[in-house]
Amino acid sequence: MTPDNWLFFSDGLQFESYEQWSSPWELAHPTDRDWKVSLKALSNPTDKKIIVFDGIESGGYWPLIGSEAEPLLHLIHTHSHPDNKIWFTNTDAYAQRNYEDWCSLVNPKMRINVKPLHPGNDLFKFIKRHDKFDGELKFNRKHRVICMVNRPTYARLLTLRELAGLNGFTYSYNCTDLSYVQIDGESNNECFDMHLGMTVEAPWRYSDDGNKIEFLDTSDYVDLNCGVNMSNKRFDQSKRVNLKTVHSMEDDPDAYHDFLPVQEWLDSDIDLVCETHQVRQFHFSDKTMRPLGFGKPFLVIGCHGWYKAFKELGFQLYDELFDYSFDDIEPFNDRHSAILYQIKNILNMDETILNNKLLEIRDKISYNKNLLLGYRDFEMNAFEMARCIDHYQKT
Repeated sequence: MTPDNWLFFSDGLQFESYEQWSSPWELAHPTDRDWKVSLKALSNPTDKKIIVFDGIESGGYWPLIGSEAEPLLHLIHTHSHPDNKIWFTNTDAYAQRNYEDWCSLVNPKMRINVKPLHPGNDLFKFIKRHDKFDGELKFNRKHRVICMVNRPTYARLLTLRELAGLNGFTYSYNCTDLSYVQIDGESNNECFDMHLGMTVEAPWRYSDDGNKIEFLDTSDYVDLNCGVNMSNKRFDQSKRVNLKTVHSMEDDPDAYHDFLPVQEWLDSDIDLVCETHQVRQFHFSDKTMRPLGFGKPFLVIGCHGWYKAFKELGFQLYDELFDYSFDDIEPFNDRHSAILYQIKNILNMDETILNNKLLEIRDKISYNKNLLLGYRDFEMNAFEMARCIDHYQKT
């Protein structure tokens, strides 16, 4: 039942009811969603409460962080009538802190309410696929660590250039948008070549705060698409490494991109996950859900405090395998170096010691998998969030 005291905005569109939202409609890429049009409706004063729900991503903070392509908070405050009561929710565990800092920078004409949801809608999609998946998985220990890279952000390419070529490490570097993935999971080099053509040859360095890459007259946060060639002797940024899965899911080509495991991943002991964001924003995507759901040890390159938020969700850390003190390091460049130090320790570890450590965390792996999949009966959306807010205000 749809709460009748709310207006609902989700994924760039306005919805009148839960039934309308749950019926088939095309979900656009986050940067293509039509927020600029739909949020103009906020200019009309209303007695109803308003929820703007972006349950896929953790962004919207431009110009504080991120890119100008994701100005969701800016659009809300630009279009809204000052008397409207608005709740904004994304999947960032640190949304309230980031909103306060955004307000200090922008000095908006009004303030809105922030109610983060994490993990977000990606989780429910992952669980549905996991429940449906019936492929036979074969594990053969050939690699110690794998890092699967698609979107070529600075943080991800910085990771590959440091680890590529090391004994026991393998990776993919695909750089293919979903729209280029065919029904059978195949894709050509068109998208990869397009991204490659956007890079320049230039000296680069970290910014003073360690969270940006600077070159020419550009200064980009490390979780944005890479605009400079970061190749070195071990890593060739111009060479696509496309790993393919032998599994499939009927009528779901997106599953090749963000769910189905490739054999090289199954044959690796540990998944090094480069999450969507590394600066200020907590994001818990399918990249992390894959090792959780399939029971593989992993280490996440996320934001400062990523593991603090992860623990607050109830998940257990693999302290027997990793030293998580890097989570307290704020500058990305220093935190990244500390994380890669952990990975290099794994690559150089005595095989017997590593095997014993992997055995020690089996119960934690099982616990985390069950906790993740236990969300299957808890689907959150704009309408459920509105009901939760109503309930909270009554108590």
